[in-house]
Amino acid sequence: MKAILVKAFTKDKNQGNPAGVIFDAEKLQEHQMIDISKALGFSESAFIFKSDKSKFRIRFFTPTQEVDLCGHATIAATHALLKKRKIYLGREKSKTVTFETRAGIISVEVDKDGLIVMTQTEPQFWGDEHSKNEVTRLLGISMDEVMDCPIQTVSTGTPKLMVGVNSLKTLLKIKPDLEGMKLYCKEHLVKGFYPFTVETMDKDSDFHARQFNPLAGIDEDPITGVAAGALGAYAVKHKISNKNDFVIEQGYCMGKGGKMCVTVKDKVKVGGYALIFEEKELTIK
Repeated sequence: MKAILVKAFTKDKNQGNPAGVIFDAEKLQEHQMIDISKALGFSESAFIFKSDKSKFRIRFFTPTQEVDLCGHATIAATHALLKKRKIYLGREKSKTVTFETRAGIISVEVDKDGLIVMTQTEPQFWGDEHSKNEVTRLLGISMDEVMDCPIQTVSTGTPKLMVGVNSLKTLLKIKPDLEGMKLYCKEHLVKGFYPFTVETMDKDSDFHARQFNPLAGIDEDPITGVAAGALGAYAVKHKISNKNDFVIEQGYCMGKGGKMCVTVKDKVKVGGYALIFEEKELTIK
């Protein structure tokens, strides 16, 4: 089989979050998809199936397990389908394609200029109490380095823990307790910590963020579309910004940086660009 390797949320082949995309995955068993994801070594890979409910079905795998939804792998898969003409625009300026996922049916809009925008699920906010002392200890920062806004679990497809910090310097110095974070995520039913700050590298951006999800075998994810959608919904709810459109930076500290465009209006939408950087032949056992 062939894996199409795509960088998502970038136009720069040296940046972006890589994902493997595998077409015609019907013959693969679950353990084989995990093995492929492990061999490729990316945080997630996308496996494309036929669907009787939507245009395509996607299953997402980390090197250790299946996950319900992955933003950057959705962008990567859509880009690969477009470039291989399995999605064809023709003379149309844009087209909306539906995907069946474990998180439900999602819609993805493809524009002629290459912009790919996914509509995420309705935002959910959990009111469970999170200990500021415990969360900051797991991130390796002090309590006075946290913003005056709730530490809260938010989901637009996958539950992420939002933690606002006071500066880019604080965000970049985080060295998480990954084993402790695994236990915390299990206890609180959260799939990753998403610390962020309003201080950014680019003056045109609104947030800079990082994502840690060791429970899924991802110590740090370069760029996380489902977490970006959750942050956008969180920012609107708690009036961290008076805007409804955001640009979120992520991954630059890993040399895999990119930007996500987030819109929070009647629905949460997350978009970006992508490029194919390699194709790899796979031998499946």
